[in-house]
Amino acid sequence: MSNCVLIHKKDDLNLIENWRPISLSNTIYKLFAKCLTRKLQDWCSFNQVLSPAQKGFTPYDGVIEHNFLLAQFIENAKRNKSEALLAFLDISNAFGSLPHEVLFKALEQAGVEFEFTTLIRNIYLGSNTCVLTEEGPTDPIPILRGVKQGCPLSGLLFNIAINHILVDVQGDNDSRKILAFADDL
Repeated sequence: MSNCVLIHKKDDLNLIENWRPISLSNTIYKLFAKCLTRKLQDWCSFNQVLSPAQKGFTPYDGVIEHNFLLAQFIENAKRNKSEALLAFLDISNAFGSLPHEVLFKALEQAGVEFEFTTLIRNIYLGSNTCVLTEEGPTDPIPILRGVKQGCPLSGLLFNIAINHILVDVQGDNDSRKILAFADDL
């Protein structure tokens, strides 16, 4: 069980899509989740599970590298007077819309140990949240999809879940380059 607060992102206060849900969990859970994140990150790095195109929620700063690569790509196209095709994709509500079964399947396909995958499954299945409002907390609301906003594990779990997209788009084609920062592709 977690509590959830809504943080205003932009524009009209009356539209729910202009609010970001942030999950507030107890400190023990957050410490536990941080330990799991470290273990899973180490495992992913050792086994080279994640595409090198993904720089979001990784232990190294990839924004600078991506910006450099993009600038070089554009500069080379200008210098060579060649076409440069760019596409930007920002997945709407990406973290909140990820089906749990897709996440669990991605963990299994990545080769994550059964016990670890079961632990993640147990964290997610049957979980509830209460939204904290001015009138007090709501009744418990089941969390049926999405990674937990504000949880230390969420970014890495999301990366694992979408990794196959990065790998499939990149393929063996060196002339096509994909750059990703979490859900921004």
